[in-house]
Amino acid sequence: MEHYRGDIAVTAKPDQSPLTLADAAAHETIVRGLAEIDPDTPVLSEEGRLPDYEERRRWSRYWLVDPLDGTKEFIARNGEFTVNVALVEAGRPTMGVVFAPASELLYHGLEGLGSWRQAGREPATRVFSRERRGDEALTVVESRSHPSAAQPSQSLRIGTSPESFAAMRSSMGLGRPR
Repeated sequence: MEHYRGDIAVTAKPDQSPLTLADAAAHETIVRGLAEIDPDTPVLSEEGRLPDYEERRRWSRYWLVDPLDGTKEFIARNGEFTVNVALVEAGRPTMGVVFAPASELLYHGLEGLGSWRQAGREPATRVFSRERRGDEALTVVESRSHPSAAQPSQSLRIGTSPESFAAMRSSMGLGRPR
C-alpha cells in the first residue's frame, strides 16, 4: 500500500492501458513468492512476459495472476482494486484468491473445499453459491472502467439471456450480497 499512499507515476502499456510502479511491484512480489512455494509451476501474469502459445499449451498446471486488477481505480484512489491469483490445473481453476487491499477484504477458495470471505482480522465466513432457478433473472457484470456497447451482444452469444447489466470496478463487486 506504500504506492497507494504516495505519488502515483503512470505510464502506458503497449495497448495504452495504464501501468504504475505498484503493478510492477505487486507482480514481482507475487512471482517471487510463488517461486518459493511452487518452483516447478509456471506463472502467467498480466504484467509478466507472455510465453508463446506453443509453450503455454503444454502447461497442465500454472498460476494465473493479475497483480493489480483495477489500475484505473488504483490511480483514482477509490479503493476499488484487487490482487487476483488462481491456480489452474488441466484448464480449470482449482484455487483462487481475490484480495482488496484498501478495504482488507479477502476471498479465497479451493476446489472441493469451498470458498470463504474474510474482512480484516475477522474470522473467515463460508461463501455459498447455488444453482440458478429456471425463471430467475440473470445479471451480467461489466466493467465501469471499460464499458463496451458490444458486451450485451457478446453475452447473448454465449447463451445467456440477461435481464440486467451491472457495472462494477475490477473484481470488487464479486460476492457482494444483492
